[in-house]
Amino acid sequence: MKPQLIDLDYEFTEPFLIKELAVPYFVNNHHFHNDYELVYVVESTGTRFIGDHIGGFKNGDMVFMGPDLPHAWFNDRAYYQQQSGLIARSIVTYFKQTWLYDTVMKLPQSDQLALLVENATRGIRFRGAIVKRVANLLADAKKAQGLKRSANVLHVLHELAEASDYELLAGVTYVNQHHFKDTKRMNTVYEFVIKHFSGPIKLEVIAEVANMSPNAFSRYFKSQTQKTFSNFVNEVRVGHACKLLQTTDLTIAQVSYECGFNSMTNFIKFFRRVTHKSPLQYRKEKLVHGTL
Repeated sequence: MKPQLIDLDYEFTEPFLIKELAVPYFVNNHHFHNDYELVYVVESTGTRFIGDHIGGFKNGDMVFMGPDLPHAWFNDRAYYQQQSGLIARSIVTYFKQTWLYDTVMKLPQSDQLALLVENATRGIRFRGAIVKRVANLLADAKKAQGLKRSANVLHVLHELAEASDYELLAGVTYVNQHHFKDTKRMNTVYEFVIKHFSGPIKLEVIAEVANMSPNAFSRYFKSQTQKTFSNFVNEVRVGHACKLLQTTDLTIAQVSYECGFNSMTNFIKFFRRVTHKSPLQYRKEKLVHGTL
């Protein structure tokens, strides 16, 4: 499917809404909406899709997104197994677009906030010390009432606006061309890929999953994602490889096999294309920065 438009205005009437999730896995269809959203992953791992961006997420992942930006968080396959014992925890905060534009951005000295709002059209992943500071503010705001709650939320926006350690996710030329009346087709495709990327995925098989002919599916998929299906699958595989390189002692060859690449040459080629580094260089840099 193309992402569905979710009308959040029916879900909350205040200027902002803070939700805390603790579930076996994230149930999150590929969707977009008219308001701003901040997602903080407390405990969970998987793959996120934001616009034309594909990337892995883990504990401490924090992303701020603007209106009309398609997004979804899919957990790793282990989360969907019965009695896995795994828990997906997150704090999701929605900010009404009208409140940000008509109230907050009209406050004095809000120039940095305007840049934050502009960058959010591509999705912003925050890194470093700010993530913990904002997470603490969100936890306090969840428990607070009245003016204290509003003050904490404004403090969150201030911290995000002042941050310097972040990356923009969707491509600079990305434009959401999806319409809210579409079906669930793309969600079905995404879920199939997440479950089967470690093995070969033939075009005929995924086209059947989407209930389309192979040629029609190829055209459809590229029109909706701005990339070929094969490139999409390889990006998902590389995202999983990045996670394995950071969190396990598997050899490069073992990582390549676990992620579904049929040769080391192909693995290194696609890994460089996505990350601009070799797998070994990527692992060494993460070791230096203490992320393993």
